[in-house]
Amino acid sequence: MEQKYLEATGSWLQENAGIQLPSAFSLEDLEQALAAQIEMLVERDFQQFVLLLYQVDVSERKVKDILASQNYPDVYRSIARLIIDRQTEKIISRETYRQPPDPHASEEEKW
Repeated sequence: MEQKYLEATGSWLQENAGIQLPSAFSLEDLEQALAAQIEMLVERDFQQFVLLLYQVDVSERKVKDILASQNYPDVYRSIARLIIDRQTEKIISRETYRQPPDPHASEEEKW
């Protein structure tokens, strides 16, 4: 994963999932921090865990498959990786399809 996407994904997860990361982190650091947060959410605030999955738009089927096929603690790391991968996909997609503003458009057309 490119560093800029890793940083953008980590930043989004810090803001929206409540994880703490050092200023320089690796994919494994991100995965570990998110897995710990997921475990805490599942145990203490399941609704918040479901909301996170919804915000990231993770496939319900993929989460169910992980839950059915894996054991603790691997399940949390696998779900964390699923969330990281999906959020990264969204960041890349937005970057790819973002269109620059038209410098000739009037203020009304910009709306």
